[in-house]
Amino acid sequence: MSDLTPWQIYDLLNRKKPLWLNGSNLSGAHLRKAELAEADLEGANLSGANLSGANLSFANLNGANLENADLSYANLRGCMLDDANLSKANLYEANLRDAHLVRANLTEANFTDALLHQTVLKDANLQNANLEGAHLRGANLYQANIDGVNLTNTQLRGAMKPDGDIYE
Repeated sequence: MSDLTPWQIYDLLNRKKPLWLNGSNLSGAHLRKAELAEADLEGANLSGANLSGANLSFANLNGANLENADLSYANLRGCMLDDANLSKANLYEANLRDAHLVRANLTEANFTDALLHQTVLKDANLQNANLEGAHLRGANLYQANIDGVNLTNTQLRGAMKPDGDIYE
């Protein structure tokens, strides 16, 4: 559980932005619809956190633990998630346009109907992830592990395949 009380979290969310919370333990925190744009959450523990509908645009989440986090409907546009753990995270209809997820662990994550235009997923582990109906136009999947990925109705035109070819 989070090292911060609900009152401390409320206080932080109402401070002048951007927030610097790198390395913080926010596991299991209720941050639904939180305004975290440009926040520095590098290395933070957000496992099991509810970030549904949160604005994390241009936030730094490099190396963060978001395992089992609820990021449905979240705005992660331009977010830095290199080396982050999003295994089993729910990113249903999340906006990850222009986000960076280099070497990210996305095993069994749910990206159903998510927007991933121009997203960098180089060397990411997407094993058994659900990308049904996701929009990946222009995304970079070079050397990504896509074993067992559900690509039903996924838009991949212009995206780079793991082998470097481009989807037609």
